[in-house]
Amino acid sequence: MTIDHRGEMDALIYPLFSAPSIDRDEAAALVRAMSRGTYFPHTMAAYSTAISQALAQSDPVTAALEPPYTEAQVREFLGLMLEELEKAKPWPGTD
Repeated sequence: MTIDHRGEMDALIYPLFSAPSIDRDEAAALVRAMSRGTYFPHTMAAYSTAISQALAQSDPVTAALEPPYTEAQVREFLGLMLEELEKAKPWPGTD
C-alpha cells in the first residue's frame, strides 16, 4: 500500500483499539479532537489525504495493526471520518 501519510493513517487506527463503537459520533469526536490539536499533531489536510489514499486502494488499511474491528468496518469508519473532515472545512491553519 502506498500512503504518503502512513503515520497519520496509523494515528487514526490506534484510537479504534479503545473505541466502544466506530460510528458517525465517534468519527465526529475524532475530527473535533483534530481541530483542537488534541492527540492528533498533524494537519487535518494530512489526515484527509491519508484516508483518501487508503480508501482508494484494495490493500488492507489496517496494515500491521489489528484493531478489534473488521477491515470493512474500519473502511466504513474512515469514510465517515472523511465526510466529517469535509464538514469541518475550512480547517484550522489553512487559508
